[in-house]
Amino acid sequence: MWQRLFHLYQTRRVVNINANVTFAGLVAIILAKWPVMLVAGWIGEERAFLISLAAYFIDMVFDFMVYFTLHWMANHWKPGAPAPIDRARIIHFAQDALVVQAERIVLVPLFAIIAIGGMWQLQAQTDIAASWAFVIAYLTAIFITRILHTIIGYRTGTFDDRRHSRRVRLIELKRLRRARQKSA
Repeated sequence: MWQRLFHLYQTRRVVNINANVTFAGLVAIILAKWPVMLVAGWIGEERAFLISLAAYFIDMVFDFMVYFTLHWMANHWKPGAPAPIDRARIIHFAQDALVVQAERIVLVPLFAIIAIGGMWQLQAQTDIAASWAFVIAYLTAIFITRILHTIIGYRTGTFDDRRHSRRVRLIELKRLRRARQKSA
């Protein structure tokens, strides 16, 4: 069963991109919650907006690192099949990950408004601690931007499995041609 789920994860871009971004966001929240709590204590709980801005940048660093790792696993890692690491594969990985990130960047203003504004208002209007306001606001921002990114991804073709597969096959053909030319 796990192999079937992993196969689905690797072959359906709408699944792996949304799973990667959501999981990266959740892991980033978990990893950033403690630093946000420390920053809130250091800055002072009364400076809710400044804490909210700091939390945004802390979360962004963790999210970026986790997302790129998951993207590589979902789209470029083939367990059990040692694939040569060549320049074309590395370039394809970077281009593919950057396209998804570019689409996410379009949603950054909305994400920031929901995450930073939500966290700020939760701190200012309720008795919720900064670290929990961070968790609530960022979960809400992830949920809303995942829905919108899925719509964008279908419209732009980023979630098109066939298009992605064709690009991977072209890279593999180029690699094989180069290998034949070197051996000839």
